Amino acid sequence: MKPVIFFIYPHPDDESFLTGGSIASLAHGEQAQVHLYTLTRGERSRHAARLGITPEELGRRRAGEVREAARILGIHGFTQGDYPDGGLRDLDPRIIERDISARIQELRPDVLVTFDVQGGSVHPDHITMHHVVKRVFVELREELPNLRRLAFTVLPQQRIAHWPRKVFGVADERMHVAVPVQAWRDIEHAAIHAHNSVLGDVRDHNHDNWMLWEEEYFTLFDERPPATLRSLTERLAALP
Repeated sequence: MKPVIFFIYPHPDDESFLTGGSIASLAHGEQAQVHLYTLTRGERSRHAARLGITPEELGRRRAGEVREAARILGIHGFTQGDYPDGGLRDLDPRIIERDISARIQELRPDVLVTFDVQGGSVHPDHITMHHVVKRVFVELREELPNLRRLAFTVLPQQRIAHWPRKVFGVADERMHVAVPVQAWRDIEHAAIHAHNSVLGDVRDHNHDNWMLWEEEYFTLFDERPPATLRSLTERLAALP
């Protein structure tokens, strides 16, 4: 039986920009059954003004785009949430925790994936997502025997040090997983470009073409593998 990997992100495009190659390798490579939960519709993006549409219109458009990206990436199950973009930090965190907990209990995943503690760009929704998912993971992993791994998507500190945009990476010793994704580049490229309304972000922020690097990186919570893993499913059977 294939392991189930549950990606949990706040915004449409997070899945493709950050982990599109990893998702494609899992889904199209038939390594795992992949599910995605996108909590907001991304309606507060700067691109609403650029496109001359309302935030509500942009949110509807982006919700359609992430659904198409999920199809391209081979995601088995996609759920669109309706939380306020940019407003996760202002909510009672227990509301989001109960929601995500219920979805995990229904789905019974083996691995959860979300943002690291700095959220890459320190977006408050990214950071909120990190803390909420980690809290739910530690509460549920003793109850659900399949729930074995929590992974955070990260960027290597050394590779982003010279970028003109301030982002936060991690040191090499904290990068526990490096997934080779070159074989899935065409699929990843198509998924990125499905997010048509925000392609300005690709133009403005894809320094060194990082969205299509040859590897995608993750750090693991409460787990120190003996060597860098090459997949989010590697050594799952060895975990207690």
